[in-house]
Amino acid sequence: MNPQDKEFVFELTACQSRLYGYLVTLLGSVHDARDVLQETNLVLWQKIQEFRPGTDFGAWARRCAYFQARAFLRDRKRDRHVFDEELLAILADEEAEQGEREASEERELALRDCLSRLPAKQADLIRDRYMEGSSITEMCDRFGKKESALKMTLMRIRETLLGCMESKLREVTPG
Repeated sequence: MNPQDKEFVFELTACQSRLYGYLVTLLGSVHDARDVLQETNLVLWQKIQEFRPGTDFGAWARRCAYFQARAFLRDRKRDRHVFDEELLAILADEEAEQGEREASEERELALRDCLSRLPAKQADLIRDRYMEGSSITEMCDRFGKKESALKMTLMRIRETLLGCMESKLREVTPG
């Protein structure tokens, strides 16, 4: 299995519970959601070549689930207890907004945790630059560093934070 396929499997597996919850919200039935989730998984597997590592897999999978839910509802339109497409679109929008808020909160918590793990000097540099809004020139004067050295240090700290955050987000993402 190539690395892209492995990442696809990882992402698909990680998002199952979230997709299921999304479909329950859209369809109003755990049984229908389970059926549509299976259909969604089949479609995602069929579209594996469209997957691009590093993109927002969850958004792509939710979009696919949304269209599968629409198709399911279209096929079951005879049942008067099924949501119409307009309500389905409203629920999908609300779910997407909720997902974005949760993702933002998760990123903020991950960033706070990663910042707390930095050595004190690195944390001070980040705090000065991004929380206090100090300019590079001001920081060079304050810390007695050359501009190029300070910029390189900040870049390395940002890379460390990014790696830490990506790791944390993989741990907490329920799927």
